[in-house]
Amino acid sequence: MALWLHSLKTRMFRNIKPHYFSIDAIMAAQEKIQCSFIKKVEYLDFLDSTNPEKDEESDPKFELPLWMIKVFLAGKSIQFDMPKAYNEIYRGVLTADANVVDLFKLCKHFYLFGKFLSQLEHREAYEVRRTLIQTFIDRFKQTMDWAQNIDDNLPCFNRLDCLERLIFNDARVAQQHLNTYLTEGSGQMEIAAMILNYRKRKIHENRVLE
Repeated sequence: MALWLHSLKTRMFRNIKPHYFSIDAIMAAQEKIQCSFIKKVEYLDFLDSTNPEKDEESDPKFELPLWMIKVFLAGKSIQFDMPKAYNEIYRGVLTADANVVDLFKLCKHFYLFGKFLSQLEHREAYEVRRTLIQTFIDRFKQTMDWAQNIDDNLPCFNRLDCLERLIFNDARVAQQHLNTYLTEGSGQMEIAAMILNYRKRKIHENRVLE
């Protein structure tokens, strides 16, 4: 389990850019972030239709999707506030007891969206990244327990974010396969893909060294 947990953590933060065809990444990049412009930019009203009567002299706030925020950050023309799910208050709640939080209600793509936020230029980016990792570790055991030991798992499942739901489903299927194997005592156990890939990589490294 420790090896699987390390693999998931590594996979979560391995790539800076999301996979082009990942639906989850596309949905996470659409999440809105409150921001304001620090440089004068013309014709901004069409970017955010939630408040069409913004006063141009009062440093108006906009809610823009993450992917657009990244574009303006490249030109150093914008500053943004951390979304509610990642601000100091909620980071404190997650640090105190992450298991009591309904992550799906808080943010459907909590880990993926948080990963993208932690890669932006912001004073709290490091704290967000650390909170994501610790929250994942704290909730992992509970997610596995729910998947393996609870028959009526819908209430538990509804509290998980999208990444945790994938882990939950994988753990559920693995537990069902194990139960079938123990009950029937037949069939051939397959090597996990992670172990198989590790062996192939070690063989390749040995060949290169030779």
